[in-house]
Amino acid sequence: MKKYNCPNCAAELFWNAELGSLHCEYCERDFIPEDLDKSFSVESTDEPKEEKITREVDSYDKATDDSTSADLVVYSCTNCGADVITARSTVATTCAFCGRAISLSDKLVGNFKPERIIPFLQDEEKAIQIYKNYCKKAVLSPKQFKKNNEIKKVKGLYVPFWLHSFDEEADVLIGAENVFSHKRGDDKVIEHHRYQIPMHVSGKFTSIPTDGLSNLDNNLMSAIEPFDYSKLTDFNPAYMAGFYAEEYDEDAETTRNGALSRADEAMKNNATQNAGLYEVKVCESFTSSYSNETSAYAMLPVWMFNVEYKNKNYQFAVNGETGKIAGKLPTSVGKLIGAALGSGILTQAICLVIRLLTYGG
Repeated sequence: MKKYNCPNCAAELFWNAELGSLHCEYCERDFIPEDLDKSFSVESTDEPKEEKITREVDSYDKATDDSTSADLVVYSCTNCGADVITARSTVATTCAFCGRAISLSDKLVGNFKPERIIPFLQDEEKAIQIYKNYCKKAVLSPKQFKKNNEIKKVKGLYVPFWLHSFDEEADVLIGAENVFSHKRGDDKVIEHHRYQIPMHVSGKFTSIPTDGLSNLDNNLMSAIEPFDYSKLTDFNPAYMAGFYAEEYDEDAETTRNGALSRADEAMKNNATQNAGLYEVKVCESFTSSYSNETSAYAMLPVWMFNVEYKNKNYQFAVNGETGKIAGKLPTSVGKLIGAALGSGILTQAICLVIRLLTYGG
């Protein structure tokens, strides 16, 4: 395990998202991880106890993550000496007893070590405020949810992402149609003119993100995009102090198809939009090929919220860099019916006005 100490007073340093630096709580000094001399990093030689945990079930209450499986390991906290129980895949965590951050840097080796990272720029207080504002703006959510929802857990989580880059070529066939109507005597004639437009399109895609965790909702992760990749920096364990992180369980090859599908949709949309001026345009066939494929392993910051309301759990995610939030809020049936009725009444009123203006009553 590795912790980072202040070169000035030797107190332990923690990542401060608001300041964008490692911050000393005692002498108020700030440090950039890359600027810290290696001699300031204090590394423990403690090794994780790899034996299986054979404690009573209630011992898992001490776990610093949500795992209750038997595949757990024990790490000794260098601050208070307590045993920290965590999942074998966890690479950064917090002591459940003294609350001090520990970075399990001895696990960040080999294929699992990230290449790049975006540090947290939104702190927990700001993330909670973003969530509260999100709830306030939810017109169709129950009032009681806004007042009585209980945030069960907030996690600052570095999510493992694969950033896929590649070139794409595609042959596309667009089906198009124009509709014309005209009078022929007393008859109304409608003409359908159909066309097939072959196109060849190409594109260069850079850093399409796909998360590497099978237990995370991919749609939720997509909804908090985009991340600003200009903030990407070389990985340094110091950025993880005080936050959680998980090793990926889906590799680049496993998530590749998700990135290719997103690129395909972008290519189809581009071809359809540029096929010409037609009333109807549909992509009828699409054949693509890819080249110069690469993938980078990066940790991206996400605040995860687990919220309980009426014995049901709701999950929300806040982009730890930009503050963009996503998550499904509960819907009030009464408000939904009221909105539908209001929409229907408004539509009827507009139709009545049009009828009165057209036919004079």
